[in-house]
Amino acid sequence: MSAHTIATLPAHISTLLVTGAGGYVGREVASLLLARYPTLKLVLTDVRAPEPIGSSESIAADLSEETDVAKLFSGRTIDAILAFHGIMSGGSEAEFDLGYKVNIDAHRVLLNAARKETLTRKDGNKVVYVYTSSQAVYGGDKCLPEAFVDPSVTPLFPESSYGTAKAIVELYVFDYTRKGFVDGRILRLPTVAVRAGLPSSAASSFISGMIREPLMGKPSECPVASSFSDPEMSSVPIYLSRASTVFANIAYALAMPAAKFPSYSRTVNVPGITIVPRQIVEALAEIGGQDAVGLITYKRDPAVIAITSTWPGFLEAVRDFKDSLKA
Repeated sequence: MSAHTIATLPAHISTLLVTGAGGYVGREVASLLLARYPTLKLVLTDVRAPEPIGSSESIAADLSEETDVAKLFSGRTIDAILAFHGIMSGGSEAEFDLGYKVNIDAHRVLLNAARKETLTRKDGNKVVYVYTSSQAVYGGDKCLPEAFVDPSVTPLFPESSYGTAKAIVELYVFDYTRKGFVDGRILRLPTVAVRAGLPSSAASSFISGMIREPLMGKPSECPVASSFSDPEMSSVPIYLSRASTVFANIAYALAMPAAKFPSYSRTVNVPGITIVPRQIVEALAEIGGQDAVGLITYKRDPAVIAITSTWPGFLEAVRDFKDSLKA
């Protein structure tokens, strides 16, 4: 089945909670789901109430606070959760306490609320909890830029606070699933490019920025090389997928057959393609010409390089979902 084929949602999913719905991915996926499933009830939440989409509800909530999370479940039955909230890689590295509060503690609170919801259901169905993770869970000597990562044999050795938080919550979601509290699905996403909007605190933000900003006539900085001729332009692997494909893959996660997951895992490496920064500039030249290319400057940023040096060049997507998830 193509990722663009509209999958049938499980019959019990009629109300969906989307966290981090004020962000780019959360809002785009929510819009896609409402377009595909017009009768689906959406509850959107973020630290500031997101703009409503269609007939959706919009609620401001601090997900690390139990009272705020309780409001999201009050007066409604939440059947599924798309958990997009989080502090990005660069931001969580710079703001350790805030990163742990949002990227770990808030998921514990939300998972516990989902657990209570599951236990009160009379239909026997569990709350579906879709968690978007990252390739940042990998690291160590088996996750170098030249490495090929097979999730079945590659250990998790995150080398950033962001990756550590992702690995911790992956284990939470799996264990809550193993205990029957939720029906968890964990997606390790490739980098999303080109992302709309403003640059973010993610270490990967420059990837979209090197295309998005120059095409708008704005300057953009490449933080992994000192010039276009720098060998690093051809040696920093970037595992990515275009935005619309990632959104479709996330939407499909709600319909993933639980029986396809092995007993020991609920994690899927979402497929992507591998490119290098030089190819980004070459593609920009084809689309925007040399005027756009001239807006890119080069300045090596040790903080960004410390993160990109742990990015693997090639990853194996989980085999059981290869026919359903596209790169």
